[in-house]
Amino acid sequence: MAESQATHGGRVYEVARELGVAPEAILDFSANLNPLGPPPGVIGVLRQALPEALLAYPDADPAGLKARLCARHGAREEHLVLGAGGAALLHLALRALAPRRVALPLPAFSEQARAVAAAGADLLPLSVGLPLDLVRLSAQLNDADVLILTNPHNPTGQLLDAAALRDWLEAHPHLALVLDEAFMDYAPWATQLPGRLARPRTVVLRSLTKFYAMPGLRVGHAFADPATAARMRALQEGWPVGQLALLAAEAALQDEAFEARSLAAFRETQPIWKKQLEGLPGVFVHPSAAPFFLLRLAGPWGTRLASALRREGILIRTCEAWPGLDDHHIRLAVKDEAAHARLLPRLNALLSTCP
Repeated sequence: MAESQATHGGRVYEVARELGVAPEAILDFSANLNPLGPPPGVIGVLRQALPEALLAYPDADPAGLKARLCARHGAREEHLVLGAGGAALLHLALRALAPRRVALPLPAFSEQARAVAAAGADLLPLSVGLPLDLVRLSAQLNDADVLILTNPHNPTGQLLDAAALRDWLEAHPHLALVLDEAFMDYAPWATQLPGRLARPRTVVLRSLTKFYAMPGLRVGHAFADPATAARMRALQEGWPVGQLALLAAEAALQDEAFEARSLAAFRETQPIWKKQLEGLPGVFVHPSAAPFFLLRLAGPWGTRLASALRREGILIRTCEAWPGLDDHHIRLAVKDEAAHARLLPRLNALLSTCP
């Protein structure tokens, strides 16, 4: 498997070229995007903005977007950093924290290890079990000066209890923290915002592209203690987010009805999808609070399944090259009923042929 495939899902354009079909013909279970698509207002705003938005540099101070984000998360503007997606902000956060050794519980999103290497720090991979155990985590920190955590966790979907995590962080006051909350829109009660923003050397990453289904527009945001946020902004280039992405983000946040519809659909669909997946032969489905499920297979068949489905225009996330996992695992997004009905019989048939 190519390195780019192992690093990220969502290879829709690549597979469409391979199969000679339009990108919209690909059914993508490898990327965890809202199956409702982007809010209708986003499309309207983008159409209205063209071509003028292409003829000037991006707004260096998008006051409306900043105000909405700060009000939404109970933060002040001095805490906020905008960036070209969560991955860019992860790299930026580690550059700002300038760590010597970074602790990373496994399994972990591969971009996190790449960001540690890019920051010139040593990586301390931690085996803390599935689900992640905070007591075991404490015992393995050694001399790490930064910890990366993801909540809800990717790829397991585990949601750490908000109070337990708060107490754990208070017991480790000298440990810098990068907390990735990219999927917290689906479990907003568990966020560490705004309470962690007084904690020194702490960055909370959030996403605008997953819940609002617009990953092609790279826009994300982070909140940090004022000193760290200022350092992050000082390290950024002059225009970290393009104008179309800024406009789309503000339009998405305005659509409260879309947010309500999305959460209602998720809460109805996700448990049904889990029950259906549990009916597959030889499969264990990890509990998840996120818009995806990690499946443990009875054998090392993940890559085989992915290759067979890819030829049919269906993408799933393999885990053979995922730090901390292996080919006994795959990850599947939560989509809509029609998409589930297309994938489920094919998975069942393929698993039934595995030894």
